[in-house]
Amino acid sequence: MGICQVCHSAVTNRKIIDHIHPLKVTPNGKLDKDNLWTLCYRCHNIKTNLEESIKSQPNGSTKLKHISRDWWVKAIKEKIR
Repeated sequence: MGICQVCHSAVTNRKIIDHIHPLKVTPNGKLDKDNLWTLCYRCHNIKTNLEESIKSQPNGSTKLKHISRDWWVKAIKEKIR
């Protein structure tokens, strides 16, 4: 079992280990433990959709490199409500 690092739900099925800064914009962060966290499917899907939205903006890749873990938690929780 694991715990989603955003919504704190117990994840009893397959866990998703997500890169806080996507590998497409930070390939050197692949195994950086500070760039990895466990998410449930719901939170991961929300984060992925937000990433795609940000990426499509001007300088989106640069923005994605600098978004903090705390910002992601807040943004995902807002979408859950």
